Amino acid sequence: MTYATIAISLVSLLLAAYTFLSKNTKDTTAELTTVIVKLESISSGIKDIKAEIASLKNDQSKDHDKLIQVESSLKAAWKQINKMSFGQNTEEE
Repeated sequence: MTYATIAISLVSLLLAAYTFLSKNTKDTTAELTTVIVKLESISSGIKDIKAEIASLKNDQSKDHDKLIQVESSLKAAWKQINKMSFGQNTEEE
């Protein structure tokens, strides 16, 4: 082989390697961009879920407070019913 043939082979090899690496880099960049977009979408979904959970906790707290008020009112009503019931029984006897 002559030096010219070897030189041409080396240049071709280097050009092929450069082309492969630059193409691979473009593919890798495209894949990373896709992954980043998907991660941002997941992050947005998680933020929405957290906001919804916070809203549900707030609603649950309000419902708990109302339940306490209803239980208190029910207890007072039963006391009144018992007073009226015992009062009528004592009058009849």
